[in-house]
Amino acid sequence: MQTLINKITILSLVAASLTVGCNNNDHQQKHEESKEVAEDKNDAKFKTDSSENNAQFVVDAANGNLTEIRLAELAKQKSTNKEIQEIAKTLYDDHTAALNDLKVLASNKSISIPADVTDDTKQQLQKLTDEKPSSFDKDWTEKLMDKHQKTISDYEAALGTVTDADIKNWINTVLPKIRMHHDKLMALNSRLKK
Repeated sequence: MQTLINKITILSLVAASLTVGCNNNDHQQKHEESKEVAEDKNDAKFKTDSSENNAQFVVDAANGNLTEIRLAELAKQKSTNKEIQEIAKTLYDDHTAALNDLKVLASNKSISIPADVTDDTKQQLQKLTDEKPSSFDKDWTEKLMDKHQKTISDYEAALGTVTDADIKNWINTVLPKIRMHHDKLMALNSRLKK
């Protein structure tokens, strides 16, 4: 009986050490940038230029939506401007929905996507967080306006380069909302400059 208890104890210790080892690897991987991890996984999976291009677009789109969500959350926390609060809620809702649809699409296509924003985005978020309330609204609006303009250009270009019909459909579904966001941000930016 004592031998059985010793074997069970040893097996429990081995299992616990394996669990700790796995958790350390997970923790170590989280320190690597999530976008780079997704890109590396996709590079290993996709071998043709068109499939790599499709996967890269999905990675970039997921990263962009994650960034928009984080920027919207920041504005909801930091700004006292009612219009910014409303736009931030719209951005949060629309980009969360777009990201959720993209996650399903990526899963169906076996495309790995980032789970978190890039380190560069984290630095930009921190910079905005540290700003004085008097400059936050204007700087946040300009950043989002520029980001949406770039996203519109990138998505329009992707319509000519992406070969997957489902990804093109996703782009055509979200592009009108992104244009609407950009228009609202431009109008808000004009009012904030007065």
